[in-house]
Amino acid sequence: MPKDPFIREKFTRERSAARKFAQEYFERYPKDRYQTAVENWRNLQSANIEFTMKRLREPIEVDPES
Repeated sequence: MPKDPFIREKFTRERSAARKFAQEYFERYPKDRYQTAVENWRNLQSANIEFTMKRLREPIEVDPES
C-alpha cells in the first residue's frame, strides 16, 4: 500500500487561539505549495474547537518561469 502523501495533525484550542494557530500554520505551510487545508473541525462543549490540519509531506516544486 502506498504511503499517504498527506500529514494530518489534530489540535484543540480556544476559538481565537485556533484561528491564530491556523493562520500561522498556513504561513508556515503555504496552500499553493503544500495543499494545506483545515480538513475538519467541531465545537466542543468546553468552548474549544477541535480541528484537523492537512498538508503534503513534501512541498510542490514551483516553476520559477510560471
